[in-house]
Amino acid sequence: MKNPTLRRVLVVTTVVGATLGGGIAVAAWTSSGSGAANAKAGTAAAPATGTVAASAFSSGLLYPGGPAGDAKLLVHNPNPYPVVVTRVAAGTGAPTGSGGTGTCTTTGVTWTPQQPAAGNAVPAGGSATLTLPGAVSMGTASDDGCQGALITIPVTVTVESR
Repeated sequence: MKNPTLRRVLVVTTVVGATLGGGIAVAAWTSSGSGAANAKAGTAAAPATGTVAASAFSSGLLYPGGPAGDAKLLVHNPNPYPVVVTRVAAGTGAPTGSGGTGTCTTTGVTWTPQQPAAGNAVPAGGSATLTLPGAVSMGTASDDGCQGALITIPVTVTVESR
């Protein structure tokens, strides 16, 4: 092509055609609307507790009229997400003792509500043992047979997802 005017007309026509064609293609495929999306929340399963072996206790032991001692709590988390224990309160029923030097009918053990702030994480679908310093006390009315006994204290555990 030796004619520069013809060449310019073809270039301009091609550019204009491509631009308009592209604009039409975008306009033909772009659309929007409004509506609602849905999601469903799961249901939290209650944590469970288990027994900690007596051999796990080496400090914070109880004796009648003595200072508050340690409690250990095994918490099972059945949920598919991690939780933290935010409160441990006295449950329903009286503390019981077993494995002592004799009969341990009257334990004299009382529970102090706990709100652990550290070491309280329980993994998803897992378990953790929490040590709660100063959570339990033993009164002077405890049976002699409670010496060396493992005291089981009913508690209510509150957890939050993290």
